[in-house]
Amino acid sequence: MKIAIAGAGMTGAYLYRLLRNRGYAVNIFERDPGTRCGISPCAWGTSRGFGDLVKAVGLDPGKYLFRHSNYVVMDGIRIQADLATFDKPGLIRDLLQGAEIIRPPLDVVGYDRIIDATGVSRDFLPAFQEDILLPCIQWRIRTEAELENRVKLGRIGYAWCFPLSEGEYHIGCGSLLSDPHRIMKELGWMERRALPSNGKIICACSGKIRITGPQYALPFVSDDGPVEIWGMGEAIGCVAPLAGDGVVPGMRSAQILLHYWDDPEGYKEGLLREFNWMKRERMVIDKLRRNEALDVKDAWVLKKNSRRMGMQVRLKEAILLLKNLR
Repeated sequence: MKIAIAGAGMTGAYLYRLLRNRGYAVNIFERDPGTRCGISPCAWGTSRGFGDLVKAVGLDPGKYLFRHSNYVVMDGIRIQADLATFDKPGLIRDLLQGAEIIRPPLDVVGYDRIIDATGVSRDFLPAFQEDILLPCIQWRIRTEAELENRVKLGRIGYAWCFPLSEGEYHIGCGSLLSDPHRIMKELGWMERRALPSNGKIICACSGKIRITGPQYALPFVSDDGPVEIWGMGEAIGCVAPLAGDGVVPGMRSAQILLHYWDDPEGYKEGLLREFNWMKRERMVIDKLRRNEALDVKDAWVLKKNSRRMGMQVRLKEAILLLKNLR
C-alpha cells in the first residue's frame, strides 16, 4: 500500500512515526510554513496524556518537556492545573527522523491513500458548513524577568503567557469578535515600554485555529476521487473549541486512524465517541456567538472538561470565566 501524508506538523509527523514503526512505506509532503520555528501554528502547550502518546512511538517525553505548571492565573483567579510546554519543533524533527520531506504539489497518481493532515487548510477533504476559524497572533520572547503563567479571557477568545525554556515565553492572543492585535494593544503586554527589562522578541507570527469540533467537520473520509482521502487532527476539527488545544487530540486521532485503518465507518464512530466532549464545548461557543444567555449547564461543561488539563475549576469560577469570554 502506497501512502502519502499531506502535512508534516505535529499530527502528520506523529502518524508518520506510527506507520513507519509498523513497516509501512510512507511519503510525507509539507509546504514551507514561512515561520522561523518551522511550524505553523506554533502552539507550544500540551495537556494530560502527552507523555503516554510520545512513549507510544518509542520516544522519551522528558526529552521534550520545557516547563510544567501546576497552576494558571485565569482572569486573576489562580487555578490548579496540570499543564506543560514542550519543544514542539524538536519533537517533530525526531518523529520525522529518516523521512524525506517532499514539497507540494502532491500528485495523487500512484497512491492508494492520502492522509489529510493539513490543518486549517484541509486541502484534500471536501469543504463543510459551520466551520469556525479563530484568528490568532503569537510571539516568542526572551527576558531575564520571571513572568506569570496567565490567561486573560474576552471577545470569545483569550490572551496567554506561558513559560517555555529558561528565560523564554510564548505570548499570544486569539479572538472571534475582535482583532487580536487590538486586544494585545489594549492589554499592553507586548508594548515595548511594557516588556520586562532586557526583553527581546525572538519571533512572531499569525494564523488561524479551527475550533469547529469534529462533529461539525464531516466527512472524515472521502473516496469520491481517484484515491481515498482520510483526514485527521485539525483538518477534521480535533481541537478543543473552548481551550483551543489540539496537540493531544491530534495525536489521539492518529492512533484512532491506525486502529480503524480499513474501516472508515469505524473511524468516524471512533472519533465521534472519543471527542464527544467537544460537541458540548462547541454548543457553548455557538451560544456565545449568538449572544445568548449562558446557564449553569454551560458552566458545568467548562468545569467538567477542564479536568482533562488537570484544572480544578469550581462551579462559581466556571460561571464567572464563561461570562468573561464575551
